[in-house]
Amino acid sequence: MFKIGEFSKLAHTTIRTLYYYEQKGLLLPEKIDQRTNYRYYTAQQLTKMNTIKSLQQIGFSLEMIKDILNHDTLDSLDDYYELRQDELREEIKKMKQKQQLVKGLQHKAQEGYYLEKYPVTLTEIPERQVISLRKKIKSYDEETLLWNELYDYGAQQKVIYTQPPFGMTLFHDTEFKNNDIDVEVQTNVSGDYKNLGNLTFYTAPAFKMASVTFSGSYEQMPQVTEAIALWIEMNNYQTNGLMINIPIVSPAQENKPDHWVTQAGFCLID
Repeated sequence: MFKIGEFSKLAHTTIRTLYYYEQKGLLLPEKIDQRTNYRYYTAQQLTKMNTIKSLQQIGFSLEMIKDILNHDTLDSLDDYYELRQDELREEIKKMKQKQQLVKGLQHKAQEGYYLEKYPVTLTEIPERQVISLRKKIKSYDEETLLWNELYDYGAQQKVIYTQPPFGMTLFHDTEFKNNDIDVEVQTNVSGDYKNLGNLTFYTAPAFKMASVTFSGSYEQMPQVTEAIALWIEMNNYQTNGLMINIPIVSPAQENKPDHWVTQAGFCLID
């Protein structure tokens, strides 16, 4: 038998690691001298040591390796290897996705992407009379349903809209949400009308917003909001968290995303 120091050299593994494997129940010494507390290992245990190393190299955790060693049959090993292959395939898929993201970010950085492509302006929205519908929706795609409901009611009440029309969507949540999203759609009107449930008529206050007007699909929103955030920080403004989208050419008017035009921004604190 070999003392722990000798065995560590044969196994190309530190004594500290051997103690750790012993604590985890992975590789126990063949013998422990009760008087000196010396640990002894056998040459046959090198096979187990090398198995542990091999399983670690392909990504198994120590807990899983312990389970494999305790159920060392061909069938169980095949099951573990198949499981690991499935995990590796998923990891490769995710790594490829990350690689594409890195390439995209690199390309954007080379273009001087954000503030140059999405120039930010300070916009003042005046006080105005509006018809408004505010509800919580399950997803951002349901915003269209709010607009449909608002205009259906407007048609019933023979609401007179200002010309040119001026509508906007306000996102009231103080944090990003994937569901139960607090959304208000509103558009300018003239005249007096009756409120009905969530449909209200009121005088909307004036406010200032830092905004970007961009063409194309809403997939650009992360870059648009980053440009706005950089501008707000550089110009020492603060936002109250209210995000506003003003559709200039909306999906309701144009089927092709390339033709959409949107003014997106955040309300500023005076």
